[in-house]
Amino acid sequence: MMPVRLFFASALGWLIISSVLGLIVSLKLQLPSFMAGCEWFTYGRLQVLQQNAFTYGWIANAIFGVNLWIMSALARFEFKDSWLAVCGWLGWNLALTFGLGAILLGHLNGYSLLQMPKEVAPALFISFLFAALWPAVAFVRRPTGHVFVSQWYIIGASFVFPVAFGITQLLVVWYPTSGVLQALIHSWFIQNIQLLWIGASAISAMYYFISKESGRTISAYYLATVGFWTYFLFAGWTAPASLLGAPIPVWIQSVGVITSLMMLVPVIILGINFFGTLSYNRGFAGAWNNTTLRFVLVGMVSFAISSALNIIFSTRSLNAIVRFTDFTVGQQQLVNYGFVSMVLFGAAYYILPRVTGAFWPSAKLVHLHFWSSALGGLGLALHLLICGYPTGQTGLVSYYIPVIIFVLLQLVGHAAFAINSFVMLLASARNPNDNTHA
Repeated sequence: MMPVRLFFASALGWLIISSVLGLIVSLKLQLPSFMAGCEWFTYGRLQVLQQNAFTYGWIANAIFGVNLWIMSALARFEFKDSWLAVCGWLGWNLALTFGLGAILLGHLNGYSLLQMPKEVAPALFISFLFAALWPAVAFVRRPTGHVFVSQWYIIGASFVFPVAFGITQLLVVWYPTSGVLQALIHSWFIQNIQLLWIGASAISAMYYFISKESGRTISAYYLATVGFWTYFLFAGWTAPASLLGAPIPVWIQSVGVITSLMMLVPVIILGINFFGTLSYNRGFAGAWNNTTLRFVLVGMVSFAISSALNIIFSTRSLNAIVRFTDFTVGQQQLVNYGFVSMVLFGAAYYILPRVTGAFWPSAKLVHLHFWSSALGGLGLALHLLICGYPTGQTGLVSYYIPVIIFVLLQLVGHAAFAINSFVMLLASARNPNDNTHA
């Protein structure tokens, strides 16, 4: 499947770029004079570049590839007009490259994940329709009427991004609303992107690969319907909880707090589904010996911890302590890397051999990738969480030398993953035959 290969190849490239930028940013935190002679390499620009390259480059491209693969496998649908998805891949990455180049030159605004020039937004929107709505086509054309829970989450995620991205671009960037409404809309956008697009896609992958690789039916599968609807019902409304203390109506803030607490329902159901499935007959031991499930298992634990922290620290008293500290950065790291990225890594270890028809060239690089990424990513999240909480109470600044070490570990793991993957992809490119098999 050519689109899947292209999306993963682009994802790998952006992953390395964002990792290098992350190391430079962490060095500038400890040594402000590092690369201070050029305005292109100021902390503000590089940090924004790293965030956008990681989210729209690595995560988005990997999600496109994983969702295409899962939906085609479950729907038994063969993509005959894959050139449309290829056009989406090309448009998305060209628009992203242009947008990041503009940021490097200083053309950016202050809204997180909306910093690229507004002219880039239409290209990203159209490219997304070409690339990410193909799963909906596969779903509609499936030969059987049975629907898997992974398909529910993919379809939901595929429609969340264009709606949230389009509305936010119009009301925040193109035709800005007045007052604090901009902040409220932007927070809604961030929650929808992180939980209902990126997060829902990762949940879909966990459902698929846990069942596929363990050979077991999902535990308490009848609860999955409740989990899906409550997750999509409450997740988007948790946004006001990130604006506690802001000059917005108190009742709106209370809606965010209540829905954050209500997220306990889908989180418990997902925990029953995932941990219950692997708890039978030494399932965790088997998962640890399986490359894909080992990454997914780390993602499961990170999802559980990050969800618990989001619920606990959405309360007013605790949120007041951590809202302007590195604790919130640690929470984001736990979600975007510990949860989403680790699940995507595991998905890649399952999908790439099947789209290339080859084995992984080096088992040592696989182990290096896992341990470097797990220790670096989770270590960084833990460090930010531990340092961030007392910062909110005492005003002490976090110590950033451990940040450099953890980011360097991540870069080593990503380099090992990229080398292993590109060898497979290049070998597949030299083979004119499509070796794809589900």
